[in-house]
Amino acid sequence: MMFQWNKVWALRYGGAILSGVMLAASFPGWNQSTLIYTALVPLLLAVQSLSARQAALLSWLSGVVFYGLSLSWFWQMTNTVDAWVFKFGTGGALLFIVSYCAIYFVPFGVAATWCGRVWLDGSFLKNIRIMMFMTALWTGLEYLRGKLFTGFGWNALGISQHANPATIQIAEWGGVAIVSAVIVWMNMGVFLTIRQYVQRQQLKKYRPHFELMLGLIPLALSIAFGMQVLFGVSASGVPVQVGLIQPNVPQTARRDAQLVREIRERLETLSSAALRMNEVELLVWPETALPDYVRLSFSSRALVNRLTHDGIPLLVGTMDFSEGPQERVLHNSSLLFDGSLEAVGTYHKQHLVPFGEYVPFPGLFRSMSPLDVDFTAGVASTLFRLPGKAPFSVLICFEDTMGALARRAVQGGARWLINQTNDAWFDPSAQSEQHLAHAIFRCVENRVPMVRSCNTGVTSIIDSFGRVNRRLKPQTSGFLVGIVHPAPVEQKETQYTKLGDRFAQAMGVAGGVVLLLLGWRVRKIEI
Repeated sequence: MMFQWNKVWALRYGGAILSGVMLAASFPGWNQSTLIYTALVPLLLAVQSLSARQAALLSWLSGVVFYGLSLSWFWQMTNTVDAWVFKFGTGGALLFIVSYCAIYFVPFGVAATWCGRVWLDGSFLKNIRIMMFMTALWTGLEYLRGKLFTGFGWNALGISQHANPATIQIAEWGGVAIVSAVIVWMNMGVFLTIRQYVQRQQLKKYRPHFELMLGLIPLALSIAFGMQVLFGVSASGVPVQVGLIQPNVPQTARRDAQLVREIRERLETLSSAALRMNEVELLVWPETALPDYVRLSFSSRALVNRLTHDGIPLLVGTMDFSEGPQERVLHNSSLLFDGSLEAVGTYHKQHLVPFGEYVPFPGLFRSMSPLDVDFTAGVASTLFRLPGKAPFSVLICFEDTMGALARRAVQGGARWLINQTNDAWFDPSAQSEQHLAHAIFRCVENRVPMVRSCNTGVTSIIDSFGRVNRRLKPQTSGFLVGIVHPAPVEQKETQYTKLGDRFAQAMGVAGGVVLLLLGWRVRKIEI
């Protein structure tokens, strides 16, 4: 009996771990995106007939494996700091993030084992009920993870499909959440089909199980819709020729005073080369490309003046400041220069990264962070305008992973987006490719293109259908000159732009209510 118990539990743990590995393998780094459609099945099989506590443990383990593998790039930050206390803080932060994100697997696993107790007979109608409930619950949990405690919605299941344009066009209706829902629905169809074949009462009654076919229908419909959109006629505004700079400056070089001059020289060399190409109409630098405050530094401002003396606008990622009630407050900003004495447009980053741009509870954690001062968040998007061109808005750093910020910018009149980011903190790793995958969805959700200027990559041009038309190789120094086609001013808003995350919110409410009712029924059965 002891051997049998160990063998069974080895299979259960193996199933939970296998799900985590399959999920991680579906994302950039391994890029096996088709695995996602069955990745949850081993976990669902593993938690059957368990107590809620046992199911919670296995589910959390599966989440730890998934996030531990897919977020392993976070550990690269330890290479950018020397003090052991900062390395310790980075390692602790990684353990916390992985453990915290894995908690969102727990309600899903517990619900799976509860469904097996309440809806035992495996009838078609009850299986449909399970599919609907589990899909709604997972979708709601992903939304919650992206909102609670400043939000960390990285690597929602739908993101795995970033390289499959036909599959993701439905994001214009419900954001990345609706793609995640299709994935979970498919997983549930596969799981319920397998469960019915292995149940003892079904051994002598093999028959077609319509749950699998039902699971395939939303996926087939989403692909059909996507093909129709991709092959349809689309209008665009006046094209803009952009020059995107990728300086590839190591993060450690930014703190070396002796290399500051070299950073400016690299920016000037790459920018001058780009400006000689094909009549560039806007030059873009990445996030905090300059090592100081452009409005305070004579050398940095002189560089900007030299590059804009012909009137070609330059969008500069830089640290900036504004006058607060008592003292100056600092910002991570984007400033547009066109040869005038002052910037003609300014955007302050709205969503700051904890421990990267500010330290929460500084009395407790300041000593574990390399930050000496905190940045202050901006309060609104900025609409930048170029003469005769469609207006654009800027998203800095990880802001392009947040659908609400891109949506707000488009609602404010932006017809195309620019992302300026610095992913050097995490190189070399798959992080920059995962970051690009998230940016793709902002384009599809709002039907606007995006250009990305990244310090170490991936600098790229993405069209309004989420297709990466041009890109630079990560961790290389260079520039990219290409054309972006803004959305026409008269273009109607997508359903996502109008309604935002209403789909995910509705799914979350429905899943939460059913989870409470299901738990109450299970308690009655056990009593």
